[in-house]
Amino acid sequence: MRPVVTLSLRCVSCLLAISLAGAVELGAQNPRDSLIAKAKEEFDAAQRIRLLVSALDPAYGPPQGPWGDGVQLLAQTMIDDGRDSVATLWLRWAVRLSPGMQPDTVQFPPQVTAAFLAARRFVNQTSTAGDIVTRTTWLWPSQGMSEAIGRIQVAPTGLTLPVQVSVEGTGLLRPGSSALVVPASYVIGAAATGYDSVHVTREVLPGATTVLEFHLRQTPLPVATHTPLASPQKHRRGIPALVWVAAGAGGLFAILWNVWIKHS
Repeated sequence: MRPVVTLSLRCVSCLLAISLAGAVELGAQNPRDSLIAKAKEEFDAAQRIRLLVSALDPAYGPPQGPWGDGVQLLAQTMIDDGRDSVATLWLRWAVRLSPGMQPDTVQFPPQVTAAFLAARRFVNQTSTAGDIVTRTTWLWPSQGMSEAIGRIQVAPTGLTLPVQVSVEGTGLLRPGSSALVVPASYVIGAAATGYDSVHVTREVLPGATTVLEFHLRQTPLPVATHTPLASPQKHRRGIPALVWVAAGAGGLFAILWNVWIKHS
């Protein structure tokens, strides 16, 4: 009987280890992955959009894995629902956040691929040197919320000088303040005395807050160049050599003239 008991205990230990490993794997799964998987099985378009918007929250981590599928599935759902402009906005945001993302021409129809490529062209055309000194983060809407408005927020810059931030079609914003705007792509500029002015293009998504943090660079001071003054020409004293030559030639002519007169 003892060997049978030992074998049973070993089997129980194996099953327990397998169960624990499965539990750890499920616990380690990114919530984004499960939301996207659930959205793929959802037939109701509105519920699918809510799931995908929640899954694309940057707080879940970098845009990788099924993130790209979630973006394109969201665009397809919106295009099918007649919301092409909103789908384009989401694709611009996604391409700007993840420039290396590629369209999936196998899973998604040509309309999604065309919208994706148009979004990439727009992002490439609106990229500027200001992107390097501008940090962008997002405050995501609560799960289940579907707002039709967005917000732009300017983070404090840490500079003692006043910084002017202008938002296309909205006006000026002070660092630390925000403004409600219609979801779209906006040109935002920042300038301060003694610093290089910059402008960037950013997407404001429905229900989300786009937070901009500008790290302006000081304008380099012009390098002073000294032009050496021309040294004054020293005047030689006395009669110039050409004068002496002319005088000598005249005297010689006079002597020859007198000799010719005497012998003529």
